[in-house]
Amino acid sequence: MKLSSVIPAHNEEGSMAETIHAIELALNEIKIDHETLVVNEYSIANTESILQDLSNQYSSLRYVNNTGSGGFGYAVRCGLKHFTEQCVAIVMADLSDSPYDLIKFYTTMMQKKVDCVFGTRWSKGGKVID
Repeated sequence: MKLSSVIPAHNEEGSMAETIHAIELALNEIKIDHETLVVNEYSIANTESILQDLSNQYSSLRYVNNTGSGGFGYAVRCGLKHFTEQCVAIVMADLSDSPYDLIKFYTTMMQKKVDCVFGTRWSKGGKVID
């Protein structure tokens, strides 16, 4: 199953290249077939030009500009309208989400044959509900 990583981004020129490089490196290392979709959320800085350069470097990267209402939630909704693969994950643009957690969630989903996997930064432990 191919993975779409949706990344809402607002003025993320300082972290976008590092985030994309880290995600691409990790997913390619494990050979997870994927697309990375960045939602450019009304950025006024160089975010879009950086995304253009990165999309030339990585064939799995594409981006869309959110033309609807602004805000994080709307950027996520825009990404959910535009992702193209069978599995989707929302990833933060500042690399606060580890690409290796993304791999862990994806492989758990595949191995356990579950419909969804959630992660949290605020509680310890967890369980799989079949």
